[in-house]
Amino acid sequence: MSRVLIIDDEEFLRRMLRSMLERVGHTVLDAPDGREGMALWHREPTDVVVTDLFMPEKDGIHVLLEMKHVARKPKLIVMSGGGERGLLDWRADALALGADRVLVKPFNQELFLGTIQEVLTGQIAEPDAVPPSSATEQRKSARLAVSLPAYFSNGKIAQSGTVRDISREGCRIQCPAGAPDVKYFYVEIQLGEPHDTLRVDLAVSRWSRGGELGVEFIRMEPDQHTRLLKVIRRCEEASIFFSECRTEREG
Repeated sequence: MSRVLIIDDEEFLRRMLRSMLERVGHTVLDAPDGREGMALWHREPTDVVVTDLFMPEKDGIHVLLEMKHVARKPKLIVMSGGGERGLLDWRADALALGADRVLVKPFNQELFLGTIQEVLTGQIAEPDAVPPSSATEQRKSARLAVSLPAYFSNGKIAQSGTVRDISREGCRIQCPAGAPDVKYFYVEIQLGEPHDTLRVDLAVSRWSRGGELGVEFIRMEPDQHTRLLKVIRRCEEASIFFSECRTEREG
């Protein structure tokens, strides 16, 4: 049998999943958050890591990002109850960041043990997978024209640009120095006043052409999300105002 690490801040769930796995012969380790989980994994690597997405300290997103750089990457299963955490479907976000499977809480024993077996054997049922959203699918909300200075970095490449349109899902950044070859990064968008900044903790580049990046927002704090919605609201109100003005002139 295999070694499995469970990372979740709910102690009862950790005990329950451990019991399920140990009954069928797996060796199980567990940790209450991503920080302790990754420290434990580096000391005692496992074949599979099952992690919750939203946790205190280091969350599941950070676990996925850190696992991208290990020499022998384990199979990764991300689980969450979903809900209004973030701007997009968390299942697509997790898969885009390297998860092998996702599980929506609550799930039963049969599904959980079946998923463990699937990732270990490589026989993953594709119909249940949620692929990363395409450029077309990102346009669920209207893109609104703006001109906002932006700064983005992945820790190695740092660059400035201008946000040319924005929506609840993402934005388009024009890059004077040319679009860099980056995939995951954070973005700071200047909203007007010197210290009025919208920060996206995790963004992903979905396309790059002609010195522009198509950016999808993946993770930001609730107060930043509120700021984004205020920007969207102002843009929508301005759009309605100018539309009404044009209608009056044409009438």
